[in-house]
Amino acid sequence: MELPLWLVLMFKDGRRPKTWGMTGEESNPALLFRLYVEYGRYTEATHLLLEYMESFASMAPADLINRKRPFSICFPYNAVQYLWCKIDELIRSGHMVDACEKLRNLLHGALLNHLKLLKVEGDDILSAVA
Repeated sequence: MELPLWLVLMFKDGRRPKTWGMTGEESNPALLFRLYVEYGRYTEATHLLLEYMESFASMAPADLINRKRPFSICFPYNAVQYLWCKIDELIRSGHMVDACEKLRNLLHGALLNHLKLLKVEGDDILSAVA
């Protein structure tokens, strides 16, 4: 069952402040991510996480504060790890192996790129302070 587009957009649209809805003052794509994972929507969860990682990476590094803002919504590591484990379980069980391997490879590449970007930014901050 697909979620209605209006509901997904309500969770994802973090660029505008909200004064209505279940999510309170602001949207919360991390909550949507956790719901996707909890209910076995691993493809949607992976693509949502990738979307936010790409938006983080595509911002200019010169404006560090604004660059951090899109990813400041917490995608908990344990939820990402849980997604990874569930995808691995599906692969080991022989269920949707090709699709799950593709998801795992997408997730692996995105996580590596994200961690490299964080390291580069950390090094840049240290060199700017020194």
